Amino acid sequence: MKKYFKSDPIWKYIFVVFFVSYIWQFIIYLNGGTESALLPILMFFPGIVAVIFRITLKEGFRNVGWGLKRWWYIFAAIIAPILVIIFTSFVVTSLDLGYISNKRLGFNEAGVDVIGYPLFLGKGQQFYLFLSRNFFVSLLVQSVAGGILTFGEEFGWRGYLQDKFMSRFGINRGLIYLGIIWGYWHLPIILMGYNFPTSPILGSLILMPLFCIFVGIFLGWIYLRSKSIWLPMIAHGAINLTAQLMINEVIMNKDKLYQGLIFIGVWGIIAALCFIFLNWKRPELWQSKNQGKIASQSSN
Repeated sequence: MKKYFKSDPIWKYIFVVFFVSYIWQFIIYLNGGTESALLPILMFFPGIVAVIFRITLKEGFRNVGWGLKRWWYIFAAIIAPILVIIFTSFVVTSLDLGYISNKRLGFNEAGVDVIGYPLFLGKGQQFYLFLSRNFFVSLLVQSVAGGILTFGEEFGWRGYLQDKFMSRFGINRGLIYLGIIWGYWHLPIILMGYNFPTSPILGSLILMPLFCIFVGIFLGWIYLRSKSIWLPMIAHGAINLTAQLMINEVIMNKDKLYQGLIFIGVWGIIAALCFIFLNWKRPELWQSKNQGKIASQSSN
């Protein structure tokens, strides 16, 4: 087992990422926990370690996917997170678990009065169609800006590890296993109360890994279809922003855990659809040189 571990770059990479990230999360714990200004830096570690491994193992950077030829997948990257928070909010309000705050959005017969959001196409009274365009453009710009942080994770998980996992385990299991790794990478910070403040143990051991599996499948699908590292980066930023928007605007009557469970469940539906699309028409796995090996393993 030791010989296998030492000779396998996949597990070496995972070990190094977890080691440095867990140390950093301990430093975060000592410096204010989830309120620490050091928290965003954590997102850079998967990418930094991936750069080191690519240079050390002479793998190069050409197969990451730097282009934007299939730019239209940007619509999926932005629209899917929006639909998830809309559907989650609808279920929460329908079950009387919470209600939508009217502090920054005022719903009326004429449309929506945008009060507090810094939308790029303006605020004030807007029809739903114009508001949807306004929100899409604003979220896209903010997600690209937020990509400075999300790029670190996406370059590591999708840009480096995803292809290696799919080469070994096939598309389906590879994406699931990667999601599990990604989920437990968050373990210390979730135990501190991040994302699931009322249920940190349940959140760290089960809910966050499950969420990362579902979201990881979605991001993996976008990466495979678009052949661009920029699209999952933008999608990751959009997911973070829309989730924070939902948390701020949906006032819960019950424990916020209910909102989290519904949110994860809706992402499960998105992940299932992505799996259907991936297995209905398998994408070209352009990152790997050994395409025949991947194709044969993916069909198992």
